[in-house]
Amino acid sequence: MDTYQLQLETGHFIIRQLLETEYNLYKSIRLEAIQTEPTMFRCTSPAESELTDVEWKERVRHPRTIFGLYKDYELIGMTSIVLLDEEEGYLGQSYIRKAYRGMGLSTLFYKARFARASKLGLKRLKISHRESNIISKAAIRRAGFTYSYRESVNWLDGTTEDVLYYVLEL
Repeated sequence: MDTYQLQLETGHFIIRQLLETEYNLYKSIRLEAIQTEPTMFRCTSPAESELTDVEWKERVRHPRTIFGLYKDYELIGMTSIVLLDEEEGYLGQSYIRKAYRGMGLSTLFYKARFARASKLGLKRLKISHRESNIISKAAIRRAGFTYSYRESVNWLDGTTEDVLYYVLEL
């Protein structure tokens, strides 16, 4: 088990890796994210609302790293990095509660995931966004990613729209 802990602070905001024992925190913020923002998340099989606690625990383990974003002691967001292989990781599942958006907190997401990628010795990162999500597109471009390709995806809001993929060589 990888016990690496990362904690970055900005004012009252802290981002840190969630431990396997904190799977309920991940479960609660992830379900909140897909319930409040169905236009931003893809359909999964099985639906995440139907996962067992054992399955949620698996999702907090290597090869996935989950980060929780806190304001003081309140969990207000999350993000992840998943290893695709020994050289490549995928950044995803980013969510920040609406009240805290527009404050530059996504920068913490990138710092945490880039630090994790560096620790793992990754050579490449991938990331994606729904085509109409121009805010994510801007953040991805600011982080240095370049466009790679697109594919059609079914979204939780019942629509189909392209997802755009980007790559960053480390």
